[in-house]
Amino acid sequence: MMKKSFIFASLLFCSSVAFGSNLVTNNLTNETRKEAITVTINISSNGSPVKGALIRITSDGMPIGSSTSDDFGKATISIPTYGNQLVQIQIIHSLYKDQKMSDVVLVNGKNFDFILKNKTETVDEITNESEEKINKIEDKTVKSEEKTTQHEKDAEKYSTEKEESAKYQEQLSKEKEEAVRLAEEKNKLAELKKAEAEKKQIEADKKLEEAQKSKEQNGTQVADDAKKREAEAKQREIEALERQKVLENSKLENAKVADEKAKKEAEEAQKGQSKEISEAEKKAKEAEEKAKEEKKAAEKKEDLAKEKSDKEKSALKAEEKKEEKIAEEKKAAEKDAKEAEKDAKEAQKDIKDAEKEAKEAEKEKAAAEELKEKLAKYDEEQKEIDNTRNDYKKEQNKLDDKIKKGKKLDKLKEEQVKLDEKGKKLDEKQGKLDEKRKKALKKAN
Repeated sequence: MMKKSFIFASLLFCSSVAFGSNLVTNNLTNETRKEAITVTINISSNGSPVKGALIRITSDGMPIGSSTSDDFGKATISIPTYGNQLVQIQIIHSLYKDQKMSDVVLVNGKNFDFILKNKTETVDEITNESEEKINKIEDKTVKSEEKTTQHEKDAEKYSTEKEESAKYQEQLSKEKEEAVRLAEEKNKLAELKKAEAEKKQIEADKKLEEAQKSKEQNGTQVADDAKKREAEAKQREIEALERQKVLENSKLENAKVADEKAKKEAEEAQKGQSKEISEAEKKAKEAEEKAKEEKKAAEKKEDLAKEKSDKEKSALKAEEKKEEKIAEEKKAAEKDAKEAEKDAKEAQKDIKDAEKEAKEAEKEKAAAEELKEKLAKYDEEQKEIDNTRNDYKKEQNKLDDKIKKGKKLDKLKEEQVKLDEKGKKLDEKQGKLDEKRKKALKKAN
């Protein structure tokens, strides 16, 4: 019993110390690691850099970095503290459509490229936007492939660890068997010493009781110290969070100031660009008016030349009409000659066709006469078959009457077989005659 109390006090001490240690460790682990980073934004449109665009990097709707693009369409933005959170990069310019890139994880030193579209989109701009989307998809594909490679490495690692675990289990089994053997030997030794231990137990119990009282006092003190350290650790955590909050608020204010500054710079730059565009439009109009005047002068000159040309054209048409009339008359005469020649050829063809049809008619007449003679002959054969068929039916009727009476059936059965054979031959003769008729008709047609 004294031994168990000692073990309990030791466990209480270890648990208190471990709890305080875990509290501090967990607080450090849960804090997001933040660091200063710098990213570069490149902005262009139709292959040219865009100056004076406002760039905003926001996290949860709050700006953490802002700037304005320079003459080369470039802006470098430094963020004092960044914890790998998802951000949104937004590009704003009065002459172009806004662009943004959402759910982005920033990387120190990384370049982000944006291609802006004019207020009225062109085919090239749509193509550029499509390429940007494809690049995003390809980036995701690369990330997916990297993850796949990592998964494959992890699988290989786990497989190796599994094999090592199997080997270790085998070693543990051997060690366990050895431990069992040693335990059995020690149990035997313990049995021998049991008597000696019982003899000294009374004295040991007395000493243990004294030690227990001392250890219980020490255990209470240790627990109190552990609680005190736990409270101090919690207080330190609260103070650290307050400091972090103050720092974050300070950074947020700095980001807001930077955002306002960048916004003003962008507005100034864009005003200048709008002025340049207005001047360019004015020059373009002046050049356009000058071009219109030159166009009018050219059109007047063209009209005079056209008038002269039309006169010459009318005279030419009059001569061409005369030529056309003569050509038409010639064409009509040639057409009449061809028509007469065609009629003569058709008449000759009709003569030949008539002669051919006459010959065919003679053949048809001969074939019809031949078919008539054959059919008359087949009709005679049919009469013979019909007469024989009538005799066959009479014989069958007589035989049926005898069979109905039920006498001498064996003999009647033999007669029926003979009669059936006669009927079969008669059917074959009829079939052959029908086949002759078909062949004769087919040949005649």
